[in-house]
Amino acid sequence: MAEASPNGDCRPTDPRRAPSQTITIPGDVLARHGLRILDPSTCVRDWNGRRPESTVYRADTLLIPVRDAESFRPDRNDYDPVLEGLGIRLRPPDDPRWRERLGALPNQRSVPVPLVARDPIGREAPDPWAALVALRTRFPRERGQGVVLDHGVYSAAVQGAPFSGGGSVGTPFSGGGGLGDPQSMTSGLTLYTGSRNPVQFLGAPPVRPPAKSLAGGRRPVVAVLDTGIGRHPWLTIGDRGSTGYDPYVPIGDMTTDPVVEVSLAFQQALAAADIATATASGTTATDPLDSPCEVRDWIDPLLGLTDSHAGHGTFVTGLIHQVCPQARVLSLRVLHSDGFSTEGSLLFALEWLRQRVAAAQSNNRPDELVDVVSLSLGFYAETATPDELGQVADAVRRLTDLGVLVIAAAGNDATTRPFLPAALGLGNEMLAAVGARNASGITTAAFSNWGEWISRWAPGNAMVSTVPVWQGPREGGLVYPDAGGLGPRWRTAPDDDDLTTGFAVWAGTSFATPVVSATVALQIATSGGLTMPRGSVEQAMALMSKVDERLIGHGWMDQPDVPAEVSAAGLSG
Repeated sequence: MAEASPNGDCRPTDPRRAPSQTITIPGDVLARHGLRILDPSTCVRDWNGRRPESTVYRADTLLIPVRDAESFRPDRNDYDPVLEGLGIRLRPPDDPRWRERLGALPNQRSVPVPLVARDPIGREAPDPWAALVALRTRFPRERGQGVVLDHGVYSAAVQGAPFSGGGSVGTPFSGGGGLGDPQSMTSGLTLYTGSRNPVQFLGAPPVRPPAKSLAGGRRPVVAVLDTGIGRHPWLTIGDRGSTGYDPYVPIGDMTTDPVVEVSLAFQQALAAADIATATASGTTATDPLDSPCEVRDWIDPLLGLTDSHAGHGTFVTGLIHQVCPQARVLSLRVLHSDGFSTEGSLLFALEWLRQRVAAAQSNNRPDELVDVVSLSLGFYAETATPDELGQVADAVRRLTDLGVLVIAAAGNDATTRPFLPAALGLGNEMLAAVGARNASGITTAAFSNWGEWISRWAPGNAMVSTVPVWQGPREGGLVYPDAGGLGPRWRTAPDDDDLTTGFAVWAGTSFATPVVSATVALQIATSGGLTMPRGSVEQAMALMSKVDERLIGHGWMDQPDVPAEVSAAGLSG
């Protein structure tokens, strides 16, 4: 296949070749989360002498294996001698909350450990990338792979992403400024429809049958790692570890079969370790995620402005509830309301889920299983070969080896660059990377990433779902007395932060992902696809084949033996 270039010459189309893309994030976002950007043009080359890709990472920590962190001694270790020439050293927190986190992780998993300057006066801040290159250069390969950057992780929704350059699609890459405002055809191309704009939903709530009536006799469970859950009349909330939990409903009124399950124990463990790490780094933890509840105006609380990704987790949960009302959603809050988190938090959450599933299987407690994990988040790594990123790959693998399917967003940057953890599906068939179709389900959304690593497709543009019932401080740009003052109501333009309807339209591979995750749950609920005893990868893959039949039946995916060119030709004809 070939295409004509703007200059008229004809050249082969190779979607794998793309210009280098530089991530650009405003300084206030970097400062808020203690992040920095790796600039390939100025940084040191990697341990193989290659120029890295641009990425975002924690500015004051490295992820090192638990086995090294547990035995670390300031006066005797083999990390500090390597880092001495850089004027920095590692200092694990001397804090019981951090030690408790170590005890909850396997020895090969890595945890965030602060980097500090040997002489803080007159020196630049320690650079974890330079430290990583030094350690991987000196350590044996097997050990060095356990030392990684603590990457910045962010949601895969296009709304309000705090990035410069390509704001039209919420991209972290520069160079997209020519695309213009996605809401204005006059300023450039419109790449998506809807950016968390409120809508009115007049349909009835999904009907949720009793758990005992389902195939297998239990509810399928979809774990959602996101911004948390907010108040909505469709979504009751409960904590299986306590008598009940919903900040909006008295404990005595809580249902024993909530739509959304949360875990206060998980949230508190995650927050405690983050606080300990920040304290050891001499900084303050960024809004510790000790509550499962979404936050609306964390960034500008005095103004009350709705944060860019506030409501993201509730939107994802609502999509799952619409596709599979039979399911229970396990909501783990790992993203802040601006859509950011860290790889360390993601690794902790994946290991927490693995331990829960392993315990449920060992103790024959089917109601505590997790059937599918929905990840509407990810990051771009500094290496173009995802198989080198052993930490996140191993965390996902240890979970999928228990028979749990993982569904991950492919990203919204219209690039073939691997978005992780989605791109790790090339080496793990239990991990599905999901790209976005437009609302019709026929054409591919312009913003969606693409590549051989994307294995599933579903609508992710102009999706309608639940949002927390919030009212922001803004009003419509037009405010005028109705009919010259004769009417009883003011006449206004739409108010984009008035979410009191409880519903909004949004776009991104963030929202194609829960559609696929919920389709997995629906297959379980209607066919009994996964019952106890559990743990079979073959059983889960057979289930995924049935899910693929549903996706193909909807027209969102092509038959495996039909080339994409043939399908495109049929569409145009």
